[in-house]
Amino acid sequence: MTDHFGVRPQDLVVHAGHVEAIAAQVTTAAGAGAAVRPGPDAYGKLCVMVPVMLGALQDVVVDGMRAAADALDDTGARLRTTAESYRATDESRRQSLLGTYREE
Repeated sequence: MTDHFGVRPQDLVVHAGHVEAIAAQVTTAAGAGAAVRPGPDAYGKLCVMVPVMLGALQDVVVDGMRAAADALDDTGARLRTTAESYRATDESRRQSLLGTYREE
């Protein structure tokens, strides 16, 4: 026999809100990462290439953060869709059972 489980759609919606809030924070962090750059003389004349190399690395990190934020937003939306699907299925089954009960 298979194991049974229960899902409360409202809990999925709450979780979606948490995921979307994290997405907003990651988006903010990515924006800060894109805005703050060391100047060409930040490490002195001897290390003029350091900001250039760090800038390239920073671009990769910021792109990764933006991709993570997009994935989190997508996950939040999918959680909301799943919650609605569970709710609709539960309501459909409820109506079906009520109809069966009333027919007897």
